[in-house]
Amino acid sequence: MKLGTRFYLLMSAIFLSYSVISWLVFRDMVHEINQLWGRQFAERQVMFDKHRTLSPLIREIKLARQMALEPALIEMALHEDDAGVRSRATRVMERYRYLFRDHSYFAAFARSGNYYFNDAAGQYSDKQFRYTLSPREKNDYWFYATLKEGTDYQVNLDPDVHLGVVKVWINVLLKNGNEVLGVIGTGIDLSEFLKESVDINQKGVETFFVDKSMAIQLSADPALIDYASIAKTVGERIKIDVLLKNPADIEKLRQTAAYLEQHVGEVATLWVDYRGEKRLLGISYLPEVGWFDLTLMDEKSLRVIQGFSWLPLVFGSIFLLGLLLLGLLLNHWVLRPIHRLTKATEQIQQGNYETEPPIVGKGEISDLSRSFWRMVEFVRHTNEELERKVEERTEDLQRLTEIDYLTGLLNRRGMMDKLEKEVARQARQGGSMGLLLLDLDHFKQINDTYGHEAGDLALCAAANVLRSMKRSYDHVGRWGGEEFILLLPECNRDELIPIAERIREAIQSLRIDTGTTSFSFTASIGAHHPETPQTLDAMLQQVDRALYAAKHAGRNCVRSSHHDSTQSG
Repeated sequence: MKLGTRFYLLMSAIFLSYSVISWLVFRDMVHEINQLWGRQFAERQVMFDKHRTLSPLIREIKLARQMALEPALIEMALHEDDAGVRSRATRVMERYRYLFRDHSYFAAFARSGNYYFNDAAGQYSDKQFRYTLSPREKNDYWFYATLKEGTDYQVNLDPDVHLGVVKVWINVLLKNGNEVLGVIGTGIDLSEFLKESVDINQKGVETFFVDKSMAIQLSADPALIDYASIAKTVGERIKIDVLLKNPADIEKLRQTAAYLEQHVGEVATLWVDYRGEKRLLGISYLPEVGWFDLTLMDEKSLRVIQGFSWLPLVFGSIFLLGLLLLGLLLNHWVLRPIHRLTKATEQIQQGNYETEPPIVGKGEISDLSRSFWRMVEFVRHTNEELERKVEERTEDLQRLTEIDYLTGLLNRRGMMDKLEKEVARQARQGGSMGLLLLDLDHFKQINDTYGHEAGDLALCAAANVLRSMKRSYDHVGRWGGEEFILLLPECNRDELIPIAERIREAIQSLRIDTGTTSFSFTASIGAHHPETPQTLDAMLQQVDRALYAAKHAGRNCVRSSHHDSTQSG
C-alpha cells in the first residue's frame, strides 16, 4: 500500500474517532438542554394548571362565604321551626342560587340535621327540604366530619346518594359567634369541572390534585378520585400510591409537599417512575383549598431539541472531504492540533476533568479548540455541581434513616448508633452514663378513645418534653411505638432518678386538645446506671426490667434497676 494511501487512511481513522467523540458530546449537551427546558416548562405548566383550577373555585368560595354571613340563614339555623323565619331564609338562598355558577345551593343545620337543596332547574322550589342527616348513616359522615374539623370552608368531591348527583362541593361553616350552626354552600358539576381543570387532553401531560394526605381529589379518570375524603380514615383513601409504585418516589413527593406547604408560591420538580415510564413531576401547593397540584410530563413532550442527530454527520462528511483534498497541507494545520485535542478528550472521557484542553492551531482550528475548552469547562462545572448535589442528597438520605418522621427524634437505628459509640467511648476513657426507658401509660386506650391523630399529638408532646429537658450532649430517641429512650453520658447514679422524676412530672402536666375535648396522660420510666462496665445488650435488658417494674408498680412512676425505693405518681 502506498504511503499516500496509508496517510489518508490514518487521517480518516483519526477523523472518525474525533467525530464519534464530538457526537457523544453533542448528544450529552442536547440532553442537558432538554432537561433544563423540561424543568422550566414544568414550572410554567404547573402555574397554568393552578390558575385554571383555582379561578372557578375562588369565586364560588367567596359567594358561599358571603351567603354564610346572611342574618336570615343564621336565624333559620336557630329558629328553624318558625315558618316566617324559614320563608325569609329560603328567599335569601334562592337569590344566591342565581348567583352561583351551578345555580344550585344547599344548607344543612346542625341542631336538626335537616338538609335543604335546590338545583339549576328549580325543581325543588317550595320544597327545598330534602331529607334529614343522621350520624349513623355512612353517606352523611361528610357533614359531621366537616362540623368536627371546624375549618371555615372546604372543597370536597362527594356523590350525594340522596339526591343522585356528584359534584365538587364548596362547604362553608355557618356560625353564630363561636357556635357552629351548620354547613352551607354550592356545588359545581364534576364532569364540567374536570374538563376545565385536569381533562385538557394535552399530549404527554397529565394533571392530578391531591390533598395533604396524598388522597387524589381531581383526576381526568373519575375512577381514581377519592370521593368524600373527609369522611374516611387516611387508610381508606385512594392515594397517589396507586400511580407511583416506587416507595422512594412517594417519599420524595411527601418531603417536597411538606416543603412547599411552608413555601407557598414555589414550584418544585421531581423525576419519578410513573407506570413504568420516566416522568417529570411538577408540584405546587394551593393554600386556598389545601391541595397540591401534580403535573406529570413525559420526556418526549419536554424535548426542545430533537431530530438533529444527523447534524454531526453532515459536518463530519464535509470535514472528511476537506481532509481528502488537502491531506498534505492539513497534516500540519489540522491533523496535529486535532491529535492533541484528541488526547485531551480521551483523558477527560476517562474522568480526568482536571485536564486543560490545549489552545492549538490557527484560525478556525484555534476557534475550535477554544470552543472545546469552553465545552470542557461547562462539563467540568456540571460534573462538580452534580457531585455536590449527589453528596447533599446522600447526606439528607442518611439523616432521614436515623430520624423518626413523626417526632423528629432519633429512631431506633439512630439511637443504637449513639449507644454503641458511647459504650465504646467509655470502654476507652472510663466515665459514667445513665439510661432512661420511658413508656406512655395506656397509650392504646388513648388511640381507641381519641383517635390516632390524638395519639400522634401525645407522642409529639412527650418528645418535646424530652427534647427540652435533655442536656446538650444527651441523646433522646423514639425506641418504638410509645417508648422513648434517653442516653445521659457523664451522669452519676444520684442524678439519674431526679432527672427521671422531672421528666415524669412534666409529662403528667401535659394537656392534649383534640378540638372537641382534652386529655392528659402519664408515663412509666425505667432507669439504669451501670456500676461496672457492661455490654450494651446487658444495659438494655436492665433498663427494660426497670421499666417493667415501674409498670408493675402501678405506672406513672420511676423504678431503678438497682431496686431504689423511690416512689412517685
